[in-house]
Amino acid sequence: MLVAGVDVGARNVSAVILQDGHIVASGILTLAGEGAVASREAITQALKKTAFAFADLRCVVATGCGASSVPFAHRQSAEVVCQARGTFWLLPSARTVLNLGAESSRAIRVGASGRVEAFAKNDRCAAGSGLFLETMSRVLEVPLAEMGDLSLKANGWEEVSSICAVFAESEVISHVHRGVPRERILAGVHKAVASRILETLGKVGIKSDVVATGGVAKNKAVVRELEGQIRLGITVPAEPQLVGALGAALAAQEQVARS
Repeated sequence: MLVAGVDVGARNVSAVILQDGHIVASGILTLAGEGAVASREAITQALKKTAFAFADLRCVVATGCGASSVPFAHRQSAEVVCQARGTFWLLPSARTVLNLGAESSRAIRVGASGRVEAFAKNDRCAAGSGLFLETMSRVLEVPLAEMGDLSLKANGWEEVSSICAVFAESEVISHVHRGVPRERILAGVHKAVASRILETLGKVGIKSDVVATGGVAKNKAVVRELEGQIRLGITVPAEPQLVGALGAALAAQEQVARS
């Protein structure tokens, strides 16, 4: 049984191919055009790593903010459910999932069976999202992939607003003009991001084990700051951006089994 899950996010499209309960291929593409085209391309690229073709897929389930743009999906599944399902499949001991995406962050509490018990979302302010980090990357002229490592080298940190992304950008520019070292500014930026995420996490409570998913989970400084605040270790999957697509693929597998 061959199935696929596709997660259409604000910045990327990810796809996971499952065969009889095993991951056989996956892929991530930057969303450069319509979700319909990008999602088909993500699945096609993943299938090229196998001996199968698109026509061999028994079921495709779409998730993410752009799930409705996938015309070939047999059905859609909620982002929160897919994040929880994918995380639980990877780590059955997970009880708290922090989904840290481009436009928002989510805190999800997962039960012993893998079902969602509670969740909260922060999408009112960009300060807790990947878009905020992208803005800071541009202002500070530091590549996004290098921000976390540089931040961890800082001796102290500079205050950056966690209340409003616009205020934060102004503060960062002011710090730059004053000659504050970039690593200190970045340390403040990551504290601001973590502060926003913690507000969301506080709405559902914290239970171990804690897992971080989404693109922002790749930022070591954000994860380190969160770990320090909650006083718990946080597990980051090998490819945190694939967790939602994995959850969607598992939903597709379940649908085929029921039919």
